[in-house]
Amino acid sequence: MKKLLLFTLATALSMSSYSTHLMGGQIVTSYLGTDSLGSHYAVELTAYRDTIGIPMVTSAVFYVSELDTSGNWNSLFSSTVSYDTTSGNLFLPVQSAYGVEVYIYNDTITLPGDGYYSISYEECCRNGAIINMSNPLSESMRLTTYFTSDSLNPNSSASYLSPPVAYLPADTLWSYNPLPFDPDGDSLVWSLVTPLGLTSMVNGYEYLSDSIYSNPSGIFTLDSVTGSLSWSASLVGNFEASFLIEEYRNGAKIGEMRRDMQFIVVPDTLNSMPQVSNMQSVPTNSGGYPYVKINPGQNYQLHLIANDADVNDVLDMEAYGAPFNFSVSPASHSVSLTGNGNEIEGVFSWTPDITHLSPIPYIVVFRTTDFFFYYDETIQFEVTSEVLSLTNIEGIEISNIYPNPANNKLFIPISLDRSDNVSIEIYNMIGVKISENNMNLGTGNHMIMKDIDLNSGQYIVVIRDKNGTAINTQQLVIVK
Repeated sequence: MKKLLLFTLATALSMSSYSTHLMGGQIVTSYLGTDSLGSHYAVELTAYRDTIGIPMVTSAVFYVSELDTSGNWNSLFSSTVSYDTTSGNLFLPVQSAYGVEVYIYNDTITLPGDGYYSISYEECCRNGAIINMSNPLSESMRLTTYFTSDSLNPNSSASYLSPPVAYLPADTLWSYNPLPFDPDGDSLVWSLVTPLGLTSMVNGYEYLSDSIYSNPSGIFTLDSVTGSLSWSASLVGNFEASFLIEEYRNGAKIGEMRRDMQFIVVPDTLNSMPQVSNMQSVPTNSGGYPYVKINPGQNYQLHLIANDADVNDVLDMEAYGAPFNFSVSPASHSVSLTGNGNEIEGVFSWTPDITHLSPIPYIVVFRTTDFFFYYDETIQFEVTSEVLSLTNIEGIEISNIYPNPANNKLFIPISLDRSDNVSIEIYNMIGVKISENNMNLGTGNHMIMKDIDLNSGQYIVVIRDKNGTAINTQQLVIVK
């Protein structure tokens, strides 16, 4: 393709002298069960390589360690596993000289007992074309996932529901959501961190939010509420980012995992970014996020229209999120042509079951592509049977909580027509109650001040009357 010629030539020249290949990866652990031998876990390593570098190694070594009571890591064993024979698939697109392959390594391990463990993979070397590292050719890639093994409270590591994407255009606002997810419903906090080398963090790493790499109109940013990443890249080339998920249960950290990703920014000014053109029709919450409320048993359909200024491009739309994975009443997503040029319509349809009730919204990512560039739109869906308006309900009126986002203090205006017992509850993103205050309030207006000590992220504030009925639910964002 002519529009890729410049990038193809530049990449081929820059990579011709490099004998390396590693572009990123992740390790996910899944609890299988416990017996007299110990607790069994499935381990999956996903690794990405560039097709110009040396061939991918046929086997990976997993290193398993345990944290002792003195805070020291003790090596338990290592396990060598060959990559899955179906691995080695090329990322699309493959038109440029720079291809990306994905390889999968699967293993099953047995841990001797309850404890805090780590599983690591390390290999040399990283892709020498990476710009935001001082000397990537000398850097190994290390991936480590930490998790708590508890036979009474089984735990699998967090993961990501949407696959990585490799290519994006320079000087164009772009959105991508890896969609952090925990199969156990644990509370998650995500952030951008420095990638790991063989024994420590990578030397000379620079974050992509630096003004060297980001245009002022689109600083490299990870949204603390939805996990969505946005960026307008100011330079052409290869760039590395590392996303960390920290996992909490009942207020205690029980694990973390990371995904290393390499973004290939191309000087493609002739290929337009595909976009959803009717996002303004999606309801939003008080924070400005696209947000939809659905009642159990109610069918809800969302119609998203996507198009591309390049009339010859063929478009598609994919959708990712927990609602598609339910065994009972899962959501569905279909795509069809509208008959208006290359325009397509994606239809999200869901009739939630009563078991899907949750004060915590489900995050769904809609990914539009022209099979070269990808653009993600993120929408939250809340399944609720409660009245969630700010109206007077049975003599109790709740106004907007503030400030929102908050840091360490929260104010809740409450007005009562008569004395009542009121409880204020705060839930994390998996629906676990992490705070509760009960108080007897007299007739009149009250301003409740609540001290809060929460990690950055999104929470739900639920206010109940003396009968335990939820009379008001509001979202709360904590920013530290």
